[in-house]
Amino acid sequence: MLREAIYHRPKNNWSYAYDRETVHLRLRTKRGDVSQVSLVYGDKYNWHIVGCQTAEMKVFAQDSLFDYWQIAVKPTYRRLKYGFKLQEGDETLWMNEQGFHESEPANIYLYYEFPFLNPADVFAPPAWVKDAVFYQIFPERFANGDSSNDPDNVESWGEEPTPSNFFGGDLQGVIDHLDHLEKLGINAIYFNPLFEAPTNHKYDTIDYRKIDPTRK
Repeated sequence: MLREAIYHRPKNNWSYAYDRETVHLRLRTKRGDVSQVSLVYGDKYNWHIVGCQTAEMKVFAQDSLFDYWQIAVKPTYRRLKYGFKLQEGDETLWMNEQGFHESEPANIYLYYEFPFLNPADVFAPPAWVKDAVFYQIFPERFANGDSSNDPDNVESWGEEPTPSNFFGGDLQGVIDHLDHLEKLGINAIYFNPLFEAPTNHKYDTIDYRKIDPTRK
């Protein structure tokens, strides 16, 4: 097994709260290099009493270089100690926070830890998002629906766009085309910044409580 290709990080997308009861854990190995990966896990306060558990992980994704393994675990007390057991032929490796081991480590404090499954850390998108079809709009370049709010240096629609010029695109221009967006199957709009700012892209916002006068 190519040890340099084996990777896990106890945070971010490698170890995260999937819901209020479930933790997802992931491990990377060289593609086709490991035949079996098992998660060795338990509760740090009960490990010496009830022991640890072992569960087989599955490959959930591959690319040209790596296999990506995943497992879902529901820790009884919402906290988790864990490591990995990798097998290929006659070779077996255990992996924990201190690296690789030829035999199963006895010291549980060397294992990775998911300290606590806090409900506040669980990402819970609103239900409507599951059925949303988003269309991203850069208002300045979408449509000029109200020429009365054009900036002083506005250029004619259809001229060559540059990083700093203006064509007068605004919210009225979006409103005027809502029927067209609906016919496309769009039911949600992701706006680039709309707040007051001197540039055409509005990412250098001055006041987050005020729509830019050229966007109204």
